[in-house]
Formats: sequence, C-alpha cells, structure tokens
Amino acid sequence: GDTNGELRSALRRKGDGRAAVAIIRVIGMNSDKNKNDPNANPHNDVQYLVQMKSHDYPIESFRGTVCLLGGNANKHDETPLDTLLRELNEELQYPPWVDAIDERNIINDSKLQLSNKPQYNSSLVPPLPGTIRYLGTTLHFQSASLIQKPTPYAFMCALYEITIRPDQLPPGAIYPRGANVQEGRVVLLSKEQLIKHSKYAWGYEYTMERYFGKKVGNRQKGTAVSGVDEETWK
Repeated sequence: GDTNGELRSALRRKGDGRAAVAIIRVIGMNSDKNKNDPNANPHNDVQYLVQMKSHDYPIESFRGTVCLLGGNANKHDETPLDTLLRELNEELQYPPWVDAIDERNIINDSKLQLSNKPQYNSSLVPPLPGTIRYLGTTLHFQSASLIQKPTPYAFMCALYEITIRPDQLPPGAIYPRGANVQEGRVVLLSKEQLIKHSKYAWGYEYTMERYFGKKVGNRQKGTAVSGVDEETWK
C-alpha cells in the first residue's frame, strides 16, 4: 500500500490513540566487579529495562520484539504521566519508586527532539537514580500490512526517561520466569544489544535511534515516526 499516503493521513488526524512509555535506565548493575578498580564509575554501567514481547503475541510481526514499558491511555487519564504511572504499576507490580514520581521534579528535555543531539544527552550527565526526564512526543505509524489489520494505526507517544537502582528492579527482571501469555516479560539489555541486535514493536527502533544517536540494526517495514507538539497528545 501507499505507506507515505497513510502516514500523511495519520498526521492530519493526529493519530488514533495515545500512549506514554519510558526508557528505564538501571545504573550500577555490575559495580561489584569494578569495586577494586579506583577509576571505575558505577554510573557508567547502564542497562535498560524493557519488555520482550511473547512468541504468541497477537501481532505476528512483533513477536519476540523489544517494547518500551508503558502503554496506552485510557479514558480516565488526563495527562501522559497519568498513563505512564498506571501502566508501570500494572507491568511492574506496583514498585514504590513509581508512586514516588512527582510531576514537579520531572526535567523537561523535550527540546532535544528539535536538535541533532542524542536524547540521552542531558544537563545532568549521567542522570542519578530518581531522575526523570520528559523527552517529547512523537507520532508512531504502523501500516495495515505490518499489523495485519484492514486499516493502518497511528498513536501519539509521550517519552520519558527514568533512572533507577538495581535494588529497585522487579523480581521478574532478575529471575526470569518466561513470558506471560500474549504480552511479554521484562528483561535487562545493554545499549549494544538494543542498537545492534534487537527488533522492535510499535516503531520504537526510531525512538532508540533518536535516544542513542545511532542507527539500529533492525527496522520493521511499514513503520514510521514523526515528531509532534506535545499539546496534540491531550
């Protein structure tokens, strides 16, 4: 089909849905092995908490792919943050650090959407545990053929970055127990794994390219992402 025409149409109608997701940085995962190195900085040792879609996920193209944690807004969510907190609580079994997130403390780095800098660049380099940044809103487009539907689907996606400590991880990330039916499980991946080896659901390969400032190794056909004004999310 005419993917470009479908994308232009999705942009005009500002998408079919709303979502909010987070790139979750876990710092100091391997600090024990570096404790005898006086030059080692545990904050440089970063892994990323993501969801791996299960192998019976309803959309065949997304089976076994990486997806950012978070999800779709419901009718009760007034802001992207409402959506993000509700979804993280559901996916991670209500960790205390989610309830501790205060909108007033979120750093607005959405201007990085408009620059050529990678979005992980921050005035706080590197962000310490407890730091939450808002990185802007994008429109994510999926062609009808990619998602095996009669019509294409597009959604507005608000992106956040959250930095946590290893002891704040959900047990499932440390002791994997396999995939939940039709959804996925949480896993920890390195930057290299995310860039070179991962396939993505819902256009998040483009999110990771903007975040790291590097091309990812695998792009899905029939997906596209475009920057938009965050006011359009509402």
